[in-house]
Amino acid sequence: MSTEQPLSTGAQTPGADSVVDPNAIAPTPRKQARPRGKPQPEKPKRSLFCLGLKNPIRKLCYDIVEWKPFEYMILTTIFANCIALAIFTPYPASDTNYTNQILEKVEWIFMGIFSAECVMKIIAYGFLFHPGAYLRNTWNSLDFTIVTIGVVSMALQFISKEAFDVKALRAFRVLRPLRLVSGVPSLQIVLNSILKAMVPLFHIAFLVLFVIIIYAIIGLELFSGILHDTCYKNGT
Repeated sequence: MSTEQPLSTGAQTPGADSVVDPNAIAPTPRKQARPRGKPQPEKPKRSLFCLGLKNPIRKLCYDIVEWKPFEYMILTTIFANCIALAIFTPYPASDTNYTNQILEKVEWIFMGIFSAECVMKIIAYGFLFHPGAYLRNTWNSLDFTIVTIGVVSMALQFISKEAFDVKALRAFRVLRPLRLVSGVPSLQIVLNSILKAMVPLFHIAFLVLFVIIIYAIIGLELFSGILHDTCYKNGT
């Protein structure tokens, strides 16, 4: 009987003494995580035509306005200002009370915080004449208008309370709660969606009004005069 020799396949079974080359197994490349949110606009080389990128004042202002706790502090200040506006009781002429006197003093603190925020953002981003400037944003323009009116009214009140009637300007303080929209991006999305939907909603309202007018005309044609001469005078 002939013994068959096992065929040699050329492959060797790795044993205990075999060494695995570390370079033989290539590592799986990982996908880089995409940054979340919108990309930040590139800062202009100069702000207010005089402050460069390496200016320490501008760098400090930029770091402060981009600091998350600073944003939370501004939102808290806006909430507190809304509460103060709700508590304030208007009186005719120069009449006031103790609560209003305290709120008038606190108003200077609120205005100082809002003015400082506005100035730092203008220094950090620039004012108007380049992309990404402070006033290129619609909500920042609203904030700037509210702060400017508040500063002008308080300046006139400080100069002379009798020479200037600042009640009309102080009425613009009711717009300050709108500053919450500029601080909360989700509110901006909701408000922008509502504004974009105004035209379709107006078309729907016009259609509903048209249907109501048609049914009103039909009702007048069918039921006009039915209740004529049906009233009587009770003699009791």
